[in-house]
Amino acid sequence: MGICLGALGAGCLLGGLVLLGWRLLAPEEAIILPPNFSGTVPPTPTPGVLGTPLAPPPLPSLPAPLVILPVSELSSPTPTAPSPPPRTQPPSATPSPQGTTAVPTSTPEPTFTASAAITPSPTATASPPTPALAFAGEPPVRLRIPRIGLDVPVVPVGQHPLMLNGQLYSQWDVPTARVAGWHQTSAPLGVPGNTVLNGHHNIAGEVFRYLPALKPGDLITLESATRRYHYVVAQTMTLAEEGQPLEVRIENARWILPTADERVTLITCWPYTTNTHRLVVIALPLWKVVPPGDIP
Repeated sequence: MGICLGALGAGCLLGGLVLLGWRLLAPEEAIILPPNFSGTVPPTPTPGVLGTPLAPPPLPSLPAPLVILPVSELSSPTPTAPSPPPRTQPPSATPSPQGTTAVPTSTPEPTFTASAAITPSPTATASPPTPALAFAGEPPVRLRIPRIGLDVPVVPVGQHPLMLNGQLYSQWDVPTARVAGWHQTSAPLGVPGNTVLNGHHNIAGEVFRYLPALKPGDLITLESATRRYHYVVAQTMTLAEEGQPLEVRIENARWILPTADERVTLITCWPYTTNTHRLVVIALPLWKVVPPGDIP
């Protein structure tokens, strides 16, 4: 009996060491998928944890053409280096991986500046106190999704010009390494707005390969340089993209526009072999879905 137990223990130890080595040497291949994951996704949109589908972000007051195009329909222009966004700039429309969200460059992005004119009293001998600056949010630097074993850096991404049918557009960049791309004009963490992340799913590191396995209720953590922000998947969608008319693509692109509420939107293409659809995952802050008293 002792020999049998010893052999069983040695076998378990050897198997554990093999799995550990596989995880360290090839983490993208060693992901343990959730049970019954077949690579498919549920109908769109899912009811989500809130019971009813989320409303898409509102269209801008001055509508501008928005187009999401698969990579197969686009040339490959040289991307330009992204520049950091102003801290006071509000969230703006963001991209989708594997494809692009194209916004005509002729449409200026709104900017906001805060100023306060202080007129001292004629009899005052001291300057009035300077009002405290409002929290401007923090850029994400890391993405963690335990359900699919994802733990990757987040980098800001910018845009590059693209000529399409004689008109100049701005096309969002997608990281070419195993990292998620944060569209630097979307909302930072900790403030209301739509924080949009994109990534490839079948090339260049395949960072979002297993995103279809996510379901409402799964946890997502985004980290800034100073703290962690926790979210719950509220809704997933698969949106037909390739070969669709402009009107359909405009509706698809709405999900990356700014919002009044705080949310995170993850976007990639689907399925793994054809890229005909857009996969959209929307997560809400944990405190909004789970009452604070119920959070362990």
